[in-house]
Amino acid sequence: MAEQPHQEAGQRVAATIKRLRTARGLTLRALAERSGLTPGFLSMAERGATSLSLTSLFTLAEALETDPAALLGTTPAHRAAPTPYTVTRATDPAPEITSGARAYRVLTGSLPDQGLEGLVLTVRPTPEPSPVTQHDGEEFCYVLTGELVLHLPEGPHSLHPGDALHLKSQVPHALHNPGPTDATALWVVDHPMLAPGHHG
Repeated sequence: MAEQPHQEAGQRVAATIKRLRTARGLTLRALAERSGLTPGFLSMAERGATSLSLTSLFTLAEALETDPAALLGTTPAHRAAPTPYTVTRATDPAPEITSGARAYRVLTGSLPDQGLEGLVLTVRPTPEPSPVTQHDGEEFCYVLTGELVLHLPEGPHSLHPGDALHLKSQVPHALHNPGPTDATALWVVDHPMLAPGHHG
């Protein structure tokens, strides 16, 4: 029963990807060429059979000419800030942006020339790691609860609460929660993806 909301959210994301691709007259192969993702991965995404990483989400949104949050069927809670700072309270409404086994809560607002985005990432246990990804920039992970395994070229790194990893994102990497409970982490990226107005 606990997995039902995640499954429903995953199916909504899958349906949105397929709807937008079809509306733009793109075949899976054409979208693969435009996004750099494989047709097989896109087919799994449209069936809700895989979780989208932030990188895959951003890449797909750009290829489909939409906002990442819109691709997930949500509206980010933060609007563009009229000041050079934002404050996010624990009680502020911040609906989870869910993709398969992953859920993101955006902590940062939307600033002029914004260079950072902070999120709380929740990862449900899965039998296999996410697909390997690599991209420009860097990211920082600080584990809050549970266990996360980062798969890197030289081998896996198991991270527990209080452990951190700072990564140049060009390094091929994959994420895995071996279970048995949800894991959460503070995740910071240097290229905003989910804040409004930062999809291009």
